[in-house]
Amino acid sequence: MLKKVLAASVLAATLAGATLASTGTAEARWSRGGAFAAGAAVGVLGGALLAAPAYAAPAPYYGPAPVYYEPSCYWTKQRWYDAYGYRHVRKVRVCD
Repeated sequence: MLKKVLAASVLAATLAGATLASTGTAEARWSRGGAFAAGAAVGVLGGALLAAPAYAAPAPYYGPAPVYYEPSCYWTKQRWYDAYGYRHVRKVRVCD
């Protein structure tokens, strides 16, 4: 996050410097010989060169996301005999 803020501030300072350095008297004719375009190009290229290392850093790897499996369960009948010998049937949930 700090790298992005630093890159953005350097880019803003570069563009502001290029704008202030290329200001002159207001003229309605082409007499500067492309000084504004050159200053803007230098500012954009300088900002791109300074910001490139900040954005080229690889993203941190946190590993795969956890996966939760629900156990497979089913209902079955279970037969059992009590102490008196009577047979009973009940449903039992079995999970693997």
